[in-house]
Amino acid sequence: MTQNTSVKISSDAKILLDTIYQQLRSSGVKITEKKILDILISNTDIATIKKFLKKEDNTALLMLKKPVHWGIADSSEDIDRYLYGNP
Repeated sequence: MTQNTSVKISSDAKILLDTIYQQLRSSGVKITEKKILDILISNTDIATIKKFLKKEDNTALLMLKKPVHWGIADSSEDIDRYLYGNP
């Protein structure tokens, strides 16, 4: 017996799911969004999931460790001056 369970997904994931669903339906495949998720989940291994998690973590850390310098002076000194007055 199949049991239905609710799972909350991000709006970005929902948009991707809807896109996949519409593409399959427009190509003549009769399928539900639930079936798409079932297929994706049953065909994904732990190593693939870990790879995406590591990539996500590393991207954020790299951005913090190696900021991109745009060659434009920022207004951080002006902000300090407005908040704390002239030193």
